[in-house]
Amino acid sequence: MTEEVYLDEMVGRINANMILPYPPGVPLVMPGEMITEESRPVLEFLQMLCEIGAHYPGFETDIHGAYRQADGRYTVKVLKEESKK
Repeated sequence: MTEEVYLDEMVGRINANMILPYPPGVPLVMPGEMITEESRPVLEFLQMLCEIGAHYPGFETDIHGAYRQADGRYTVKVLKEESKK
């Protein structure tokens, strides 16, 4: 099972989809990858790409595997955490 979280909430979660900005079309995060603090620069890069498109129309980047929400932020699918008993 998966759920959607904002890009900046991915640390400590397991990614469910390939995430790649286009252009250039190079995967940055692979399915099954645990997102750790070491991954934060990649997340910050993705956030920067989102912000560039918001501030400079015509320079948007399509980020496959990320979904733009009504508030302008992007969410991604991660594996749903099991509830602890």
